[in-house]
Amino acid sequence: MYIETSRPRLEGDKARLLSPTFNTNSKTSSSSSVTYCFSFYYHMYGKHIGSLHVLLRQKGQTVTDTSVWTLVGNQGDRWRQAKVNIHPAAAFQIVMEGVRGAGIEGDIAIDDVTIEEGECKDPPPNNLRSLAPPSSPHIWQLSVTLSLALIGRQR
Repeated sequence: MYIETSRPRLEGDKARLLSPTFNTNSKTSSSSSVTYCFSFYYHMYGKHIGSLHVLLRQKGQTVTDTSVWTLVGNQGDRWRQAKVNIHPAAAFQIVMEGVRGAGIEGDIAIDDVTIEEGECKDPPPNNLRSLAPPSSPHIWQLSVTLSLALIGRQR
């Protein structure tokens, strides 16, 4: 996924990637929830970088979006990995949202996006992750860079 900051984009414009919907009702009783490891690589480089957000969208009687990871600003000209443990209590999706910053210098990209059942293992050595250990086979993987349509502002 890639969001470009140049024109005609405006400050605050967003690009979103939504995962498939996953059901949590397998293998667990209603009193305990399954942990999933959401992992991805990101590249946020440029003077006017906005923000990158990961939201957990749960689909119970109502749909709720909860922020589980956020990063703002220039992170240098290199790819970094993030791993986030999520604990959904209902059917869920992951929403990745890139937000354009104040100017035209900078881009945000993500790649190698995976969701695995179990807690994250081998977390990145920085503060941009949740606490972690073991995981299992991928239940979803996106290993290609996608161009996304921007969610336009209401005009």
